[in-house]
Amino acid sequence: MLFVTMFDDTARLLAVSWVLFEAESKKTAAKRLLRDRSTVATWIKAYKDTGEWWPDPAIRNRHADNVLFNKHFVHAVTAVVMSDPEQL
Repeated sequence: MLFVTMFDDTARLLAVSWVLFEAESKKTAAKRLLRDRSTVATWIKAYKDTGEWWPDPAIRNRHADNVLFNKHFVHAVTAVVMSDPEQL
């Protein structure tokens, strides 16, 4: 299996093409692009909703497009902030 690392606009284009036009699974496309399945699912949803690779070109590559919510990290940061709020 081929693994690819590239800029997100190209990765998004490939993921949408593979899943929608070549009947590849989101999981397989994500694995090939070294992305999370939920990221690929978000890209597919955006394309289906708008018909465009990048629904808002002004935003382009948003941080939210490439990260997963991690509640453990949020709790850890909250704990650090709450331990000494004056440091903010």
